[in-house]
Amino acid sequence: MDSDHGLFSALYVAGSHARFRQAACLLVALMAAGCLPAHPGQAAGAPLAVRHWQNTSAVPPYEVFEITFQHDETYENPFFDVTIDVTFTSPTGEQVKIGGFHYGSLNKPQIRVREGPGGRGRRQVEYVFDKANIWKARFTPAEIGRWTYAYVFTNVKGERTTGNGTFTCVKGRIRNPGFVRQDLRNPFLWVFDDGSPFFPIGLQDGCFDNAGVGSVLADYALEGPFRLDRQGRPAPPPGAIFKPGPAPNPQNGDVYFRRYGRCGFNLLRFSQQNFSLPLYRDLDHYLPQECVMVDELLQHARKYGFRILYGIFGYQPVFNEHPEDAAGMAKVKRFVKYSVDRWGAYVDFWEFLNEQKAQDRWYEIMAPYLRSLDPYHHPITTSWERPDLPGIEVSAPHWYVGINNELTCDQETASQAAGWKQFRKPVIVDETGNWASKEQLRTPGIGGVWDTGSALRMRLRNWSALFHQISFVFWNTSYARDGHYMNIWLGPKEREYVRAMQSYAYSLGGGTRMAEVAVSDPHLVRAYGLASQTGAGVYLHHFQDHTSAVRGLTVTLEVPRRAKGYWYSPENAAILQTFDAPAGRQTFAVPAFTVDIALLITSKGAPDIDKDGKPNDVDPDDDNDGVPDARDAFPLEPEEWADKDGDLIGDNLDADKDGDGVGDDDNRNGIPDGEEMDLDGDGVPRATAVPWDAFPLDRREWRDTDGDGTGDNADKDDDGDGYPDAIEKQAGTNPLDRLQFPAQ
Repeated sequence: MDSDHGLFSALYVAGSHARFRQAACLLVALMAAGCLPAHPGQAAGAPLAVRHWQNTSAVPPYEVFEITFQHDETYENPFFDVTIDVTFTSPTGEQVKIGGFHYGSLNKPQIRVREGPGGRGRRQVEYVFDKANIWKARFTPAEIGRWTYAYVFTNVKGERTTGNGTFTCVKGRIRNPGFVRQDLRNPFLWVFDDGSPFFPIGLQDGCFDNAGVGSVLADYALEGPFRLDRQGRPAPPPGAIFKPGPAPNPQNGDVYFRRYGRCGFNLLRFSQQNFSLPLYRDLDHYLPQECVMVDELLQHARKYGFRILYGIFGYQPVFNEHPEDAAGMAKVKRFVKYSVDRWGAYVDFWEFLNEQKAQDRWYEIMAPYLRSLDPYHHPITTSWERPDLPGIEVSAPHWYVGINNELTCDQETASQAAGWKQFRKPVIVDETGNWASKEQLRTPGIGGVWDTGSALRMRLRNWSALFHQISFVFWNTSYARDGHYMNIWLGPKEREYVRAMQSYAYSLGGGTRMAEVAVSDPHLVRAYGLASQTGAGVYLHHFQDHTSAVRGLTVTLEVPRRAKGYWYSPENAAILQTFDAPAGRQTFAVPAFTVDIALLITSKGAPDIDKDGKPNDVDPDDDNDGVPDARDAFPLEPEEWADKDGDLIGDNLDADKDGDGVGDDDNRNGIPDGEEMDLDGDGVPRATAVPWDAFPLDRREWRDTDGDGTGDNADKDDDGDGYPDAIEKQAGTNPLDRLQFPAQ
């Protein structure tokens, strides 16, 4: 008890010891109930000085509504010394409770950069803020109509203030399908809130502020050849594809996410301290700017159509083997709550750990706790995988595959899938890629993350995974073809393969189950089937060899209803044949093929990979890049169309287009093009700066607010909210903010 408190002193003077004790007990009870101030000098009932504002007054379903709180008092730890509780009330009266979180400052930090020892190694970046006066709360509504909210803002001294507000959830012109959910028709499939199917194929990459500019998006790497500085490796085989040379890096987050997103990648896995920045020094000290950079990363990925698999702790130890440590587990829970409050409106999957074990009791405590906090009920997983536990809803194994026989890739994937699915829970293999032995790395032409068979093996595994209803997240190491002994290099050919498969998957649609299919010669070809109530699919792999064509083959399957059949190329999405497919058990002749082929039976129309209204078999330009497929080196990759030296690096990102091992200098200014930060001369650097140039080869464009691939200078709707910029300017709303649009 604080005997210096003025009220206690007054009580003591006024009466006897006994009367003082009675009054003091009453006073303590009143203080605990919040009826009196806990801090000397504050008048009873005086509220904290807090200003709050909203990011919008009207928000479409599943977009993020955000409240910002400004409070200028100083705290020892603003992450923990302030608590914000917000209650949202829906138009139909349902209440949703969320927590606020400390954000940091609206001012940019002072950035201090320390180079690694001897100028090598990763740079150390420190961020210093002059203020820590901003808190936020985020919420994603789903119900149309007028919402209200009320908040309580409380500090560590027991001081508080309250406030309220309203917003309207309106039907937007651009549909957001909602969060990812388990498909109730099939536990191994995914759908969005609106019931449309989601076929995940993901990637993960290093995530750091390498440039020291306060953003992880200013320094990405793509399409590097073999490294010039690699020592102790065998001499490369002949050919530009093996030639060490300069890389086109760094690039920026717009270039990175646009290239992968336009080709069908749709899931980003991020976890802190997993070849990535940490979000806290320890469980008592969070890092404000690092958390801001993760905000920007998740927002940016979502802009390009990616869904988020968010790892809460990564490799950080969090009392995994000591769940009985109540004080330690309270700190673990505190960061879980912070993660839900801050990022729950952005993510689709939670992942506790990365490649760590924890006692069952740890999960018995943490899984229900996370579920109790999350108003969106995102699926929960962990790594190492624990599908045997009731609180873990997704199995997330890791699988790095040796450079082995490509003829068995489909079979190996099928075998692994059967084991992973035994717990009847959906499977996302949330790390996969190549793995090369030391002996293999001494073989000319094998880089670890890449070799000449890498893309094909990836294609075969992806299609087998699709037909066994599991998903992959690739660990992307594309800064160099010999960048690591494991992970995978994902260039334009790999992206084309993913795009062809994703177009097929969405053409087939959701609600499928694995189905029996018979092939006339199982000694040459393995066959896999899928079927729904309205369509069917078949995938065939010629496992005997990949050099001679298979002819005269037939397949037999059950067709659920009369539809069209399309024989489809997994290599380039070509429609090879079209035929009528009657309902019932049917046998169909298979066109000649060499490696693999797919059959799509649907009544929804022919595959149209670029959605331009022209089916693939009559579309002369399947990626809509303006270069006919017949002359396009990468006909399914809309960002690339030429490959002068045949190294499978498109010329738009190739720093050495003639394959001589020396950086090009096309503008003849004495600086290699790959080292120029403003090659298009528009005054905006392509990377290592904020802002960066989203279109580093187009001097007319440098920003893409909505991530649609069209620069803002040419885009008629910069923010992608469905309202043309001209209409927004007339209405006085912001054409660069998708949550600011004309009143409906």
